[in-house]
Amino acid sequence: MKIIFKILAVALLTSVLFSCSDYQKILKGDDYEEKFLHANRMYDKGVYNKALTLYEQIYQRFPKTDKGEVAYYRIAKSYYEVGDYYMAGYYFNQFTQRYPFSENAEEALFMTAICSVQNSPSASLDQEETELALNDLQLFVQRYPDSKLIDSCNRTMDRLRFKLETKKFESVRLYDRMEKSRAAVAASRSFLEDYPRSVYIKEAAFMQFKNSYDLAMRSVLQKKKERVENAMETYAKYSFLFEGESYEKRTAKYNEDLAQELIYVAEQYAYRDIAEAYELSSSTSEQKKVYYLEETLKRFDNFAKKYPDSELLEKARVFQKRAEKELVNS
Repeated sequence: MKIIFKILAVALLTSVLFSCSDYQKILKGDDYEEKFLHANRMYDKGVYNKALTLYEQIYQRFPKTDKGEVAYYRIAKSYYEVGDYYMAGYYFNQFTQRYPFSENAEEALFMTAICSVQNSPSASLDQEETELALNDLQLFVQRYPDSKLIDSCNRTMDRLRFKLETKKFESVRLYDRMEKSRAAVAASRSFLEDYPRSVYIKEAAFMQFKNSYDLAMRSVLQKKKERVENAMETYAKYSFLFEGESYEKRTAKYNEDLAQELIYVAEQYAYRDIAEAYELSSSTSEQKKVYYLEETLKRFDNFAKKYPDSELLEKARVFQKRAEKELVNS
């Protein structure tokens, strides 16, 4: 039995050596008919690397013949079969330009797009190749609207668009996790505008509101009013999406906090208006001084009526007493 195996092994090795020897002889020879026949045999057997080398020689020799056309197309197919989608895409695309009236032109354009699809990375990576694939597929659909491959194109485009959608959503999620509220708000707003029917819409809306809330609550007084109002508008717009979700109560509480914060902001501004009026009363003009002292008292009265329990009331009263005293002495 061992002898039989040895004989078979030797026979196989001899066959391979002769095959390699034949290939090298044909590759270096000048018989292009034999090159073409051998390339076809290699191609049919799936030995694509050897086939495409021979096809490249044939195309270089006969670029404007039927053999050249077949060779060029099979170069593209061979690169595709060995997984070199960049080279395959290049050759398929070039084929459509060099042989626009070929019976393989339609399939070549389709394969150009498919190569771009194959080069499209996962959603977590840069999506330039995905954009290119979509453009290539759209070009095919426009050029061959009645093709039997249209349904396949549409399904593939839907899949690629969802990948882009996922990529953009992951950017929102990343900003949220990094607690970059301003970036998260901008990214989520853009996402919701671009994908209003997204499967991620609830989570994106929640992240927009949550980060709008965080941004508003951490803002300085000058920016707080606008940001609080923006956050409340976001809640009013998307609160229906929060119903039944785990964060429904939390978002409602956030909105209540924002309403209270808006009152606090108004209170702060009202107090600052009193202080501002009193500061302006230091004018050298007696007329202006009296006007702003009276304005200080008027603003204090409004403040006391509107915010009777304010922690700032006593501070505001200091300006009131000073204004009253100075008016008496005026």
